Amino acid sequence: MKVKDFSFSAMLVGGMFLLGACHPTASNTPTLSVDKMHGFPEEDSCFLKGVSALYAGVLDGQLVMAGGCNFPHVPVADGGKKVYYDGIYVASLSDGTALQWQEIGLLPEASAYGVTIPTKKGLICVGGNTANRSLSEVFILSLQGGEAVMNTLPSLPVTIDNMAGALLEDVIYIVGGNVDGVPSSTMYSLNLNAMDKGWKQEASVPGNPRVQPVCAAQGGKLYVWGGFSTAGEGREATLSVDGYVYTPASKEWKLVATPVDETGTPVSLGGGVALPMGEDAILCAGGVNKDIFLQALQGIHKGKEYLTRPVEWYQFNRKLLKYDIQKDRWTCLGDYEQGARAGAAMVSDGSSYYIINGELKPGIRTKDINRIKIK
Repeated sequence: MKVKDFSFSAMLVGGMFLLGACHPTASNTPTLSVDKMHGFPEEDSCFLKGVSALYAGVLDGQLVMAGGCNFPHVPVADGGKKVYYDGIYVASLSDGTALQWQEIGLLPEASAYGVTIPTKKGLICVGGNTANRSLSEVFILSLQGGEAVMNTLPSLPVTIDNMAGALLEDVIYIVGGNVDGVPSSTMYSLNLNAMDKGWKQEASVPGNPRVQPVCAAQGGKLYVWGGFSTAGEGREATLSVDGYVYTPASKEWKLVATPVDETGTPVSLGGGVALPMGEDAILCAGGVNKDIFLQALQGIHKGKEYLTRPVEWYQFNRKLLKYDIQKDRWTCLGDYEQGARAGAAMVSDGSSYYIINGELKPGIRTKDINRIKIK
């Protein structure tokens, strides 16, 4: 290799929700299939148990995974220690479901909970944390001659982990997360065509702090939903389900429809995933249950009693949701256990979406990788 960052949560109080019915799948709604992929890196028996919060993307027709964390030895309910990883793995993608993985390098540090931004030149990995510290470092990961190559980019002016981000035109936006260790709704941007100017602080997302929100760029604008904040320094614990759209030209945020299921009930996407879909939609999956997780943040559920419940009790979001940016409307594409994850990664090769690992419940990861094909 050459070298040239609690679990998951939305809003209980304060603020208006703009709700729109989640319209059931109709004849003009895209059909989809979900396939379980086979094969996972076997070099490290601890990593083999599956991780969450890894860096991931697609480069040169290959699926890339790097970093991540889990509790491989003693469960978190019994006081287990979280382990972070530094391995970088690739597997070629095809129409089949088999993945043959190869380790091609190591991250500068074992880390997780950052943001991966796909670009034409490589995967830009922003922030995150290690077992000891939150990160401000930024680098671009590319593949050359079968090796992982990392080149340093301008560092963030602060440390950030558990945030979201997206590339809009040639500008990276990083939203929310823990900023210098404090839950935040701030946003930073980096113009890839003027990197000498470094990162700039932009207008913050309205509302409460947003740790682990989802974010996607579509139609020349930036969309953000969900997130949570732990209690501290005079603030109450909050969990946000609402969402906003940011227009770079005016530098303004505007309220958009809150994610809802087919009954019109708000859905938390905090800890979930989001990616552009076509030219006028955003695909969202996963996330914690808004009521159960907020109660955990408030201390109503706590300790071993909370952590040892069966997977089904946590009710992570199983709804695969599509947001129409023109109609400001949500559509349910189906109910899928494969999407009921927190801290998973979702990447796309242009024709399919891959949901990688994540939590089945607090502290318990899966090594599953599922492919979603949409027609």
